Amino acid sequence: MQIVIPKKLRIILIVLFAVVLLIIGFLAIRPAVAPRPIATATGASSDSQAAADAVTAFYTMDYTEDIALWTTRVCAMATAAGCRTVRDFYTPDVQATVQKHQIQTGCKTEPVRLVSETNHSHIWQVRVSLVHPWPGLASPTQDVYVELSNVNGKWLMDRILFQQEVERLTTPAP
Repeated sequence: MQIVIPKKLRIILIVLFAVVLLIIGFLAIRPAVAPRPIATATGASSDSQAAADAVTAFYTMDYTEDIALWTTRVCAMATAAGCRTVRDFYTPDVQATVQKHQIQTGCKTEPVRLVSETNHSHIWQVRVSLVHPWPGLASPTQDVYVELSNVNGKWLMDRILFQQEVERLTTPAP
């Protein structure tokens, strides 16, 4: 006795099988690309926590991982424009530095203060302390300034400010 499966049913079963495999694959790699949770300080505001989370993702690097994982983790904490900046500007430099120094580091972050505030944009000063700093750094602890935007009620990183911007922001006007 031979079982005959109509052609349309065979196609539907193949497509269904492929979808199930894709879902299983996604669930298998999701922990590798999902942002790593960090402890939330009691009473921390959502914008300060978003700043700390973004800096944590940005400064958590591992030369044994594909740079795409780092980019994905940082982009999970960023606006669309922030993700483009990370992808186009930071990723090549981070990849070169991580490989050159074989960096495997995490960090501890602490929001220091809200530096600037508009309706939908905040700039936070965040103190970052690298767990395993690499040679050539002036200090394993530094202050980073993060611009955040409120997108649909959620604070996301637009970018980390450049040193020239930080100097303009923190230098008193004459």
